[in-house]
Amino acid sequence: MIYITGDIHREQDIHKINPREFEAGNHLTPDDYVIICGDFGCIWDGGSGDRFWLNWLESLPWNTLFVDGNYENFDVLKTYPVVDYKGGKARQIRSNIYHLMRGEVYEIDGHSFFTFGGAYSHDLHYRTEHVNWWKDEIPTKAEANNALRNLERRGWKVDYVLSHDVYASHPFSDKYEVTLSPYGQDYVDIHDLLETINQKLTYDVWFCGHYHGDFIHYDQKKPCITLFNHVVLLEELEKYLPLLKPAGR
Repeated sequence: MIYITGDIHREQDIHKINPREFEAGNHLTPDDYVIICGDFGCIWDGGSGDRFWLNWLESLPWNTLFVDGNYENFDVLKTYPVVDYKGGKARQIRSNIYHLMRGEVYEIDGHSFFTFGGAYSHDLHYRTEHVNWWKDEIPTKAEANNALRNLERRGWKVDYVLSHDVYASHPFSDKYEVTLSPYGQDYVDIHDLLETINQKLTYDVWFCGHYHGDFIHYDQKKPCITLFNHVVLLEELEKYLPLLKPAGR
């Protein structure tokens, strides 16, 4: 089984995948997956805080997978080894914890997933680089090219998309004022890149996080589901749709 949710922000919101609250978690096995759509946050201080939460997650019976958000310590994240995983490249954090990297495609439990983490921090002017903010929160040109190459190899067709931020035509893309100026020439606008992918890619459902709510937006009849409070079972997605609010500007 595959469950998907949004940001957990380490101790702030990880309670929603605690089996005391996430009742289904009491029945999951090593053959099951919980996927987090960015802002994992359990790789943050590179020390005892990370170890505490990663030890706890590793003790759970399922596999925890995540795309990166803008609330990650990218300096520390990049120290973890890159391995072959489910048909793509991933960073192995622990025995059952993997970072699903940008632009990769994975085959998980009979489904194909294209993954692309990252997002703008709208509050970056209150943060300090390499302390609580990293330019790598948005993609590099190399990561963008990796995504386009991998999708070309797939014939531009997957079952699902997992991201943290949204594409440019999504109502939430202009919720915050953002600019590329703090990042530099090696980086690309994540909204525009995801828009290019959205327009060309054939997929069933796009999942994302970042906007701290549970919403749905239909683009050319393709649903984009933003998750935060709910942990949804992919195989029973239809039953969650009435719980989602329409995404609006």
